[in-house]
Amino acid sequence: MKVIQLIISISIASMLMSSCLSIEEKKKKAEEEGNALVSIKSKLIKGAGDALKKDGKEASESASEGIVETIKGITSGYDKSINQAKIIADSVFLKSFELGRAQKDYGDTSNVKKVNVYLIANTAFDGKVKLKAFDAADKEIGRSALKVKIDEDDAQYFDFLFDQRTPLLQVSYFEISSKE
Repeated sequence: MKVIQLIISISIASMLMSSCLSIEEKKKKAEEEGNALVSIKSKLIKGAGDALKKDGKEASESASEGIVETIKGITSGYDKSINQAKIIADSVFLKSFELGRAQKDYGDTSNVKKVNVYLIANTAFDGKVKLKAFDAADKEIGRSALKVKIDEDDAQYFDFLFDQRTPLLQVSYFEISSKE
């Protein structure tokens, strides 16, 4: 029986010694597994980089176009907002001018309230241009006049200054007229 125990002990010891890796062998195996993992990850990253080189430019261009269109929409909406100035011109004025863009300026920092009007001259003009402000009840709530001198086929922005107390936010429309 002692012989059997001895044979079993020797067998167990030899199995343990042959199946156990040394510390150096374990380190080498761990290093190989680590290298394999890093290699796989780096190939994944390289593949992503290559794809971005190829398709990233297209994606960036598309995103940029979308951003530009959004900004154009914001600008267009802003132009149609409360800053837009609706101007009605009389027939005498329309003989001398065409109306371009018009915008209210509330004077947030300067306390100067004004309406910017782009005038396009059909003929040479040297005279007075008057801009009257009206509320929703068609009541005049402010006016401004400018001396304008402009050559035929010329165009320019003019700032019509209003009294600080003029409630430009309440203006429904403006009337513009001219007198030489």
